[in-house]
Amino acid sequence: MEKQHQFQLWVLVIIIAALALWTKPAKAANEYLQYGGGHCQSATLEPYIEKTTEDSLSMSGGDSSYNNNSDRNSLRFGIRLSIPLGSTCTKKYKQTMMTNELLKQQLEMLKLCARYQGLELGEEFAEVRTMCAGVRKKTEVTNDE
Repeated sequence: MEKQHQFQLWVLVIIIAALALWTKPAKAANEYLQYGGGHCQSATLEPYIEKTTEDSLSMSGGDSSYNNNSDRNSLRFGIRLSIPLGSTCTKKYKQTMMTNELLKQQLEMLKLCARYQGLELGEEFAEVRTMCAGVRKKTEVTNDE
């Protein structure tokens, strides 16, 4: 019976290993949505609050007549400043990333506007209607001259 369990365990391990080697990482459907400036960090300032409650009971020596109960409560609040060292985040890089993000948003809006262009959109879709108002198919110009 023990050998059967070991065999089943090994089969399970082999199946999991095969699946791990066979699978590929998930990627966004649009190649322009793939990479962002995740490494770009600048200084951050954040507030914090910490509350600590500590209860303890101690007995000194072998004499149980002396019991010491201590309750300590503390509340701390403050502001934390974090400055990353060796950041590759320059003003030019930030400007390029902002331009790329704007381009990503505009490309996504073009795709969505083209998808819903022929629909009559109600008041609950006023934002979509406003954003897609200027999107039209290009009219072909023929030169008959």
